[in-house]
Amino acid sequence: MSTFDIDYDSGAGARRQERGTDGVPEEMVPNPRHEQLAALLKEAHSRSQEVGQAYQRVHASMQSGKVWTGPTAKKWTDEVAERHHRLARVVRQLLQAIEDELRRHPALVTRSQAELIRHQITGRP
Repeated sequence: MSTFDIDYDSGAGARRQERGTDGVPEEMVPNPRHEQLAALLKEAHSRSQEVGQAYQRVHASMQSGKVWTGPTAKKWTDEVAERHHRLARVVRQLLQAIEDELRRHPALVTRSQAELIRHQITGRP
């Protein structure tokens, strides 16, 4: 189990430090995996707006009755609406999966842990 010390850095706020195996405090730094997932989540949220509107214009045009009418048009419009709902559901599941994974990774890790994570991300030893 690790021990945490508070290191006051010129009054700028507290930084957490973890003691390494040699008993020397090791500085906590941003977790590269957490940063990567946070960036992915931000991009996914941004793209979800586009996805959310993907079928709206087509559906609205079809429902207006000015584009195509009749039983086949109605069936096709219903299929477009169903695809829109299914796509929205998949996007919500994707966002939830990214958020869940993000919660599994701490925002701060020791410098040596950050290096190890960087190597894992890049696939280099």
